Amino acid sequence: MGTSYTRTYPGGRELTVEVLANPSHLECINPVVMGRVRAKNHIWKQSVEDEFAGDRKKVIPFLIHGDAAFSGQGVVYESIQMQDLKNYTVGGTIHVIVNNQIGFTTVPAKGRSGMYCSDLAKSINAPIFHVNADSAEDVHHVFKVAAEYR
Repeated sequence: MGTSYTRTYPGGRELTVEVLANPSHLECINPVVMGRVRAKNHIWKQSVEDEFAGDRKKVIPFLIHGDAAFSGQGVVYESIQMQDLKNYTVGGTIHVIVNNQIGFTTVPAKGRSGMYCSDLAKSINAPIFHVNADSAEDVHHVFKVAAEYR
């Protein structure tokens, strides 16, 4: 089930977080999220002719993956490789990969060729950060760097 929440900060600034409905552990939600972000960017007059992703700051897509799903389902790569196409770009998607170290049906050694599930992002020269989620400060820092890079 999807949901939406808007928080109003002192001074009147608003932040809306939307979670789209995702029927299962499958990655079919990736292009749906990116398409929705693309549409919202377009609605907010952020023209498809803009050459720079810096003009797409109103909506930031976040996708959360299991490690096996990120490297093992083709729709992830298909979505990632469209990131620089003029009519499909969303200005950068932040992918969060939860390394649970075993997929739904297989172990890493039988599910991918690379050492890390995130190796897939190397194909587009995306920055990859590995962080221990037990350290909240480190996670905060990585998210801050990722948002600034975007």
